[in-house]
Amino acid sequence: MDIHCNVTKLEAYSNINSTIFHLVKMVSMCVSCTLNTILSVPLLLVLPRSPSLLRHTRFLLLIHLLLCDNLQQIIWTIKAVILISTEGIPVTQCLIICAANQTCLMVDLLLSTALAVDRFVAIKWPLHYEFLMCQKRKRATVAFIWTLPLVFGGVALCISLSTIQVSLTLSRCRPLILTPCLSSTAPLVLFCTVGNALVVPVCYLVILGCFSLLYLDMRGGLLCTKRACVTLALQAVQTILFSVPVVMDSYLIPGYLHSDALDIATTITYNMGVTLIPLVYGYRSRELQQRIRQAASMNQVNNQISP
Repeated sequence: MDIHCNVTKLEAYSNINSTIFHLVKMVSMCVSCTLNTILSVPLLLVLPRSPSLLRHTRFLLLIHLLLCDNLQQIIWTIKAVILISTEGIPVTQCLIICAANQTCLMVDLLLSTALAVDRFVAIKWPLHYEFLMCQKRKRATVAFIWTLPLVFGGVALCISLSTIQVSLTLSRCRPLILTPCLSSTAPLVLFCTVGNALVVPVCYLVILGCFSLLYLDMRGGLLCTKRACVTLALQAVQTILFSVPVVMDSYLIPGYLHSDALDIATTITYNMGVTLIPLVYGYRSRELQQRIRQAASMNQVNNQISP
């Protein structure tokens, strides 16, 4: 059965002038993309060229997390460009963007959880780390993290696209705005609702458990170093900032809590979380710092020889 949208309900969630709203979003995404590119590009250049680094689980997960973050920001930037350059976005395009956004957010959260578990195992059981985190398990973990959201998100999107037969254009594009266009049992709604209801609490509990156990070890004197405390604090802040859009873009939040101002705040919060990822998981590693300096020195030498 075809599903049609209620335009009145759609317009109820827009309370800021469209031009101002899209301009603020565009500026925010441009600043975030520029900053994230500056921070992540050196890591993305060094890590693939260092097989010895990729053998470490945390660096393998880090490069996938950086790639997913860049993909996520490209999707958000494309959405901002479409909305600011046209009078609206078709419902079908909005569905595709929202599904891709939700999929990337779930992959990001799962990768962040895997990084927390990897750090916990490396610190708690260093002698058994290589056995617990063998190459097969690392590859299987990364494949599972990408495959699960992609399969469920893709299937839900295909079914939802086949049920909506409207040519309406929307002035905003976020999951809640699409609610009048979808039934409560629509696959995309179920994917976002059930996925967030299961993935977010489980990931939070696992990350919180890892943080709590490591904190207890620090209090016991095993890890009472300032560097470890700073790393754990940054991880906690990054995870909170990073998961805000996962919750806000879900169908678990009541409609009256959503607004254009909250959407802008959510975007800025997410961008702050993304910016912290290279700093928390990459540049604080002494081994990776050494590899970056070596790569910079080699490039400088090559530039001096080439003339």
